[in-house]
Amino acid sequence: MEQYEAFNRVYDATRDALLRWLIPRVRSAADVEDLMQEIYRKLYRKMTGIGVRAPEKYVFGIAKKELARFYRHKALVQETEAPIPEQMPAEGPEPEDIVLDREREREIWDLIRTEPLLSYQAFTLYYGLSVPTDEIAKLLGLSEDAVRKRLSRTRARLRALLSAQGEEVPERERKGD
Repeated sequence: MEQYEAFNRVYDATRDALLRWLIPRVRSAADVEDLMQEIYRKLYRKMTGIGVRAPEKYVFGIAKKELARFYRHKALVQETEAPIPEQMPAEGPEPEDIVLDREREREIWDLIRTEPLLSYQAFTLYYGLSVPTDEIAKLLGLSEDAVRKRLSRTRARLRALLSAQGEEVPERERKGD
């Protein structure tokens, strides 16, 4: 039980800093969640096995190795779409629409990555990980009002960039307006 409590103390002490470190280095929020889970899984296994002298430092050591492994694996495996079934379902989106939506989502996140770091982090936490603005404020060391302003300005810049390209921002990206 003592190891479990020790792990929880390390998790609570390092989670926010690790999130701030990972978000600018990873393209999507889902990848951030996966990496966080894998990092803390490895830490827990190590802490319940041999033990770790400086777990806070160890977390970032694991994080660096996992991030390298993640990008190495991603380079080896080409991104592929799900195979199209022989018979198309009677209802639902067309495969072309699904591919276009995924492509568009990638373009939007690429645009978001060009934002200032705090705006990018706030946007990723809010839209990618569904973290409430009060928690984002604590994570980034900002006031809740500052987080809301950053989200609003980022959405406005995104809308302007997309309208300059002749596109409209879908409802999903307009959350919070």
